[in-house]
Amino acid sequence: MSCGLVTVVCFCCFGLLSVSAFADTQKISTVGVNPFVLEGLDLTVEGRQLTVSCGICRVGRKKVVVKEPAVFTVDPPDDVQVSGEKLTLRLEQPQGWFRGTRLKEFIAGGTSLPGCFSPGSLILKLEDGSILKESEDYLLDSEWGMLGRTENGRIADTTALSADYRYSLMRLDTLFVDENGVVSLKQGESRMTCPHPPEKRPDATALANIFMPYRTKVVEPWQVFVIGEAFAEPDKNAIRRNAQSVPKTLAKLRRGQKVVIVTWGDSVTAGGDASTPDLAYPSLFITRLRERFPKSEIVHHNAGIGGSNTMGRLPNIEKEVLSFKPDLVTIEFVNDMGFSEEVLRNNYTSAFEQIRAVGAEPLLITPHFVMPSWMDLPHPRGKETRKAITILRDLCVEQKVGVADTSQRWEHLDQEGIPYITLLVNGINHPDDRGHEMFVRDLLSFFPKR
Repeated sequence: MSCGLVTVVCFCCFGLLSVSAFADTQKISTVGVNPFVLEGLDLTVEGRQLTVSCGICRVGRKKVVVKEPAVFTVDPPDDVQVSGEKLTLRLEQPQGWFRGTRLKEFIAGGTSLPGCFSPGSLILKLEDGSILKESEDYLLDSEWGMLGRTENGRIADTTALSADYRYSLMRLDTLFVDENGVVSLKQGESRMTCPHPPEKRPDATALANIFMPYRTKVVEPWQVFVIGEAFAEPDKNAIRRNAQSVPKTLAKLRRGQKVVIVTWGDSVTAGGDASTPDLAYPSLFITRLRERFPKSEIVHHNAGIGGSNTMGRLPNIEKEVLSFKPDLVTIEFVNDMGFSEEVLRNNYTSAFEQIRAVGAEPLLITPHFVMPSWMDLPHPRGKETRKAITILRDLCVEQKVGVADTSQRWEHLDQEGIPYITLLVNGINHPDDRGHEMFVRDLLSFFPKR
């Protein structure tokens, strides 16, 4: 095989690739994306076959030459077979995660995982072993694995049923080049949700992560996440500018005075699907602040309510937020992202004015990414698409309100080689501990110790 591969398509650091734009053999360049690649090392994708061309990269301080192309076959994600699950069905049309009876084995964060159920795998039976028929006896939303019974079928409200079915797992694999120039593909752990890449190797450079989502049969170009630079944390000038947005709160913290903080938001602020309450961003933020300012008494009130938005919460802001006489109010509402510019401006201007009227300082958090269909994205990667984010950023500049711009971190995951969907516990809108940590990092950048 020739070492000279011609790169037909270059994977932009944060761009999307259209599958229809490729021939059967599709090549992705790591040069200019992965900071350790000096020359070559193009990745060629065809079916489940992945080829790494020869080239040069750095492993530690050593320049390493890959002399021969390496070819790998990527395994599909695992399936899990469920047998004999007991359930009853209600008379209803199943829809999404919110209507119908859930198949129990692929639930995370209290909801079924979208795309996890394997269509065509369900066998639903009566106690006598009779197999029921879809559409005649029961209804199925196969994207969400949600069930309901039909009006004229063989199932009543109390009919005991048995279900056999399969669901899929997802996985992240990593391509490495070691100090001897040997390329290897290390398979990650298959998980129902939030798979992590394999552990880094001290003797090797990671080139790219290969994402194998539910029910994947082949590797398409969008599944190849070339690993680039880490997110650039705010520098001293950025931190200084941030601190100017919350001068009164910061001054009290530095003087060791009592500070009252209210975190106002939706289910993510209420804790979302953090693994423990202590790792949800509101609690973790307060913990880190107390560590940074140990002489200050920091009182925290969490005003997060699941399923809420500013439209429903503004009428009660006095009771739920302002009655605590806060010094600082953080604001996070991912559920506001579908609002019009007029509604966003009216709601947030009102919130800022009311918060400031009691002597408190508002601090806005831009929300994390959510499931691709809600972002108008074909795949779980790419730039921020939500107009609400731009509107709120502009409004905060006009109103001189600080912005903990966590949306930028989620946008940058693509450049770090991470499919953002692997940070959503429920596959919809609840971040895992890593996602909550991102909020905390941005919030802390407003409160330097000195």
